[in-house]
Amino acid sequence: VYVHLINFMPVTAITSELFDKAYVKGERQVLLDIGSVEKAWTGYLISNEAIIDPNKAWTEAQSLVSNQLDSGSSKSQVLYWISTRPGFLSNTTASVPGNDNQSSSNPSEKAKGEIDKASAGSASCSSHDNCVKSQLEGSCCPTNDGMMLSCCN
Repeated sequence: VYVHLINFMPVTAITSELFDKAYVKGERQVLLDIGSVEKAWTGYLISNEAIIDPNKAWTEAQSLVSNQLDSGSSKSQVLYWISTRPGFLSNTTASVPGNDNQSSSNPSEKAKGEIDKASAGSASCSSHDNCVKSQLEGSCCPTNDGMMLSCCN
């Protein structure tokens, strides 16, 4: 675990330039094979995940506690990092452990942790000028896998 996550430190704006999605996917498999990590390293592990799937990472980050993380990280820093990743949907919600006051008076509200893609604007490539110029078809913003393409405006 340490040999992989130590290279991910510190998490800054340049991190996503140094670690592309293909590298992170391979690294993630190694980390999954290892199993659990110490609490102190969880923030880095979730930040790493955000390069591939920021919405899943956002949900996972809700259970972080800053004083249990490495001194070079905090929950707010991890959440900021995740929210600035391409593909992050600002309406991604997650239930926070121990908070029973999350009921909504809106009966049509999606289950916590579920992404409401309809409220994120039109997912159709044809609704976004840059996607049309790139001759893309289908769902782009987000794709069916939940990723936002660079053509989304």
